[in-house]
Amino acid sequence: MASDDERREVAENLRNLTIGRSIQYKEQFFDELAEVVVGFEDYHDFDVVLEKLADLIDPEGGGDD
Repeated sequence: MASDDERREVAENLRNLTIGRSIQYKEQFFDELAEVVVGFEDYHDFDVVLEKLADLIDPEGGGDD
């Protein structure tokens, strides 16, 4: 379950995502989104990013955790 601090940090990072840069392509958008939501340690597919976003939005939702 995502903590309130984690949710606030991701929300702030999403708000700041375009400061000083211009996102023009969907691939670039996904890369930036994945880095903010799940980090950049390794490759993440859409399922991982969407699941993490869902957990951040609704931490008590129907996740498998």
